[in-house]
Amino acid sequence: LSAVYNISMTKALAVPPVVREVSDTLRKAGYESYLVGGCVRDLLLGRQPKDWDLTTNARPEDIQKLFEETFYENSFGTVGVVTTSDDPTLKVIEITPYRIEGKYSDARRPDEVTFSDKLEDDLERRDFTINAIAYDDATATLIDNHDGQKDIERRVLRTVGEAEERFSEDALRMLRAIRLSAELDFTIDSDALAAISKQASQLEKISRERIRDEFTRTLMSPRPLQALYVAQKLGILKYIIPELEDGIGCAQNQAHSFDVFEHLMRSLQHAADKDWSLEIRLAALLHDIGKPASREWSEEKKDWTFHGHDVISGKMAKKILNDLKFPKDTID
Repeated sequence: LSAVYNISMTKALAVPPVVREVSDTLRKAGYESYLVGGCVRDLLLGRQPKDWDLTTNARPEDIQKLFEETFYENSFGTVGVVTTSDDPTLKVIEITPYRIEGKYSDARRPDEVTFSDKLEDDLERRDFTINAIAYDDATATLIDNHDGQKDIERRVLRTVGEAEERFSEDALRMLRAIRLSAELDFTIDSDALAAISKQASQLEKISRERIRDEFTRTLMSPRPLQALYVAQKLGILKYIIPELEDGIGCAQNQAHSFDVFEHLMRSLQHAADKDWSLEIRLAALLHDIGKPASREWSEEKKDWTFHGHDVISGKMAKKILNDLKFPKDTID
């Protein structure tokens, strides 16, 4: 076992009883069970996980036989186990069989998924090292084949294996890297930065709905300004909201210290600092998006004017949010 796994003992992580119960049920039936992914990462960081994921050598049909209420509506083998918990983060525990993923010919999803009997196969396919740590809640043991704990200590976001390969498999991972770095206040490592910069155009292959969801999580992070600056620098922002880049270097009138882009970024960050809703954060980000299109020089005032920019901004914001497939309630 030690030849295959990088194992370390740890003090028991704070796993809720309902999650331990699901994990115990798998083990009592003769299967392996490990917590994996974001919940392990968050526990190691002292953060409260927003969802709980288990991985196992049981197959979907085996998992479903063990639990009273489940659902299985995907091609990846993930089974949702419905619990009796009142906590919304614990209402559904997701269990996924160990799996090996085939080629990603469309830069979105694997062409085929093969179930495996080995945990290391499942950890190998994951996006970032900090998400590739498994935890055995029965023995308080961490399995960390890719030095994820070291990266957590260094606060570095690094891909499992070659960065270019990971991002070419699923281009959304590039946006996820930027979002996670802002959410966790981690630095993206140099190989990943270079790969994102090189492969940014692959985001065109990703559905607007998936981009919207990842972008929403970015906006709702504590440091969206940091994330969008990195996205712009790496050539990612133009595949999300290209209109924002028109504000770079677009000076405002003398009442403003910053160009339009900086003004919008700071407005967004102010909304995040106040912990305001998604709708307010979107409004802050887009409220002056029409300024570059309405800018004219006034000889009389010896300054820039932006007549009608509020109307233009409103129309542009609606178009942008429709393009990103935001629901009508959010847009209105």
